[in-house]
Amino acid sequence: MIATTTASVTVVLAPEAVMAGGLVATMVADMVLPVNRRGILGAIAFAGCMAALGMSLIASHGGLEAMIESDGIALLARATIYAVTGLVILTRHRDGRLDPEHGAWLVCVLSLALGSSCAALANNLVSLWFGLEIASLAGYVLAAWSAGDRRAAEAGMKYALFGGVASALMLFGASHVYGMTGSLDFAGIGRVLGDAPSAAIVAAVCLTGAGIAYKLAIVPLHAWAPDVYEGAPALSAALVGIVPKVGAVAALVRCLGTTLPEGRPSSVALAAALSALAVASLVVAAFTALAQRDAKRVLALSGIGHAGAILLALAAHPGRDAAAASAYYLLTYAVANLGAFVCLAEFERERGSCSFQALAGALRQRPVLTTLLAVFVLSLAGLPPLAGFLAKWGVLRIALERGMADDGHAFLVWAGVAMIASAALAAWSYLLVLRAALFGARDEVAVHDPRSMASGTRIVLGLCLAATLALGLWLDGFVRIADVLAIR
Repeated sequence: MIATTTASVTVVLAPEAVMAGGLVATMVADMVLPVNRRGILGAIAFAGCMAALGMSLIASHGGLEAMIESDGIALLARATIYAVTGLVILTRHRDGRLDPEHGAWLVCVLSLALGSSCAALANNLVSLWFGLEIASLAGYVLAAWSAGDRRAAEAGMKYALFGGVASALMLFGASHVYGMTGSLDFAGIGRVLGDAPSAAIVAAVCLTGAGIAYKLAIVPLHAWAPDVYEGAPALSAALVGIVPKVGAVAALVRCLGTTLPEGRPSSVALAAALSALAVASLVVAAFTALAQRDAKRVLALSGIGHAGAILLALAAHPGRDAAAASAYYLLTYAVANLGAFVCLAEFERERGSCSFQALAGALRQRPVLTTLLAVFVLSLAGLPPLAGFLAKWGVLRIALERGMADDGHAFLVWAGVAMIASAALAAWSYLLVLRAALFGARDEVAVHDPRSMASGTRIVLGLCLAATLALGLWLDGFVRIADVLAIR
């Protein structure tokens, strides 16, 4: 169904229009309000996110001239993007009221969400690049937000340099794809690929995929993540590590389902390539995380490994089960990762960093916050009955099911085995974080600002905790998500 009238286009893009309106309202309010009234900026931005979230749940489904597609994939992605963005804004509301640059920070946060939402709608290489680029530009600023902090400046510079290279590769590849296929939309490219695409087209498609691989921090485009996460403020790292990933995964799911229908030889080759990238990401992340001594670096490498698990689910694509497994995994990752980073943001504010040495003695001083951090980290590790366990089981099930079928592919089975081994290794790196926070020697000197948690932070952590527990018990979640993904 293609939207051709102005009214129908407006309805399809209503969530993005509302988010853009909130962004402009925040920007204008920041310019006209006196300094002592700028505490309302966070409320304006939060209201914009919640309004966009509500619109995403009721927006019409359809497309726009093979450029965007508002379907079940977009519904889930939009809702996740706006919800995570709103929760991060709520977390920083108290501290933001004291920050003269809070309005600029909110504009960057909303821009990141808007770009990621546009990417989630993409059904064309141009619209995909456009969305990812908006998100990237905002992410570069957020990564370097802490003024005067050399580590934050370095994080922003590295993120921008790596991002610029990935964007250039994507544009270079897209230009070649268009030259050889005569099309930029996913369906048109799929029609030309055929059963035996030429090596030149394959190379161009690989270059085009660099933009998505960069946002997901997939090996080999992963090297930026640990340094950027460590240098950026914890809340910026949470946004950069979750929101663009959601948009990129949504676009990738739609691209795979549209471009390479099941049964083509090229589909088998792509599944093998995705499996190889998944295994590389899982193994590299698991081994590298063991050598880290900073909680944010561990979570950065964790994100690389989780992106590999999502790729493994997509390697069993096409099919609603594979897409549902990847969507469920991404949802559980977003919830647990957000909760962990909100906890680390509190420790970072109090102790100056999130190194293991700085986290020492956290349990005695902040027992509730430390316990919550442990829950979120254990969910990322895949401990039952938390959400991460069910997510990992879903990916492993679909990989083994497809790999062991009569017409299956053995590489999916071996990739599943690699996932199990890497999960065991990664669990040890998570335990290193918990050992520092739970059993490290207490260091009173490291605590700079031992204020109580703001009410907004308490609400966000409570919601993340409830979602982590509820998703872990949502046994028919894969079926329900598959039903949503079937919406066209």
